[in-house]
Amino acid sequence: MRFLKRKHLIRRYSPQTYTDGYASVPYEDSIFLMDVQTMEDIVETTPDGTVSRQRVKTFCDSPILVEDQEKERKADRLWFQEKWFECRSSRLSENTPLRHYTSTFVQCLDQDPPPEDGGVYESD
Repeated sequence: MRFLKRKHLIRRYSPQTYTDGYASVPYEDSIFLMDVQTMEDIVETTPDGTVSRQRVKTFCDSPILVEDQEKERKADRLWFQEKWFECRSSRLSENTPLRHYTSTFVQCLDQDPPPEDGGVYESD
């Protein structure tokens, strides 16, 4: 269902590969229709000091992937408000006729470069 959903960029990673002795993690950027809502920030203490990180919750018709160490796969990342967010949890909600995936994301400490197209999409 498209109610309240807008286009957002999701970066989906493939398992790590090795080419000529160098490791790389391939990825594919895709557009997902989702509702993104901001949540309360979390505060973490790192070796460099205290860091405040933004959290968001999303509602989407498509599955969102979390990190899977067994499959050697990184979690999906969301480009939102010109920052990358990593998926920490995702579950299918089937308790209403509006079947959807509810996911939570946390702002990444290691910010990759922005998407080549800037990650801004016109809404339909």
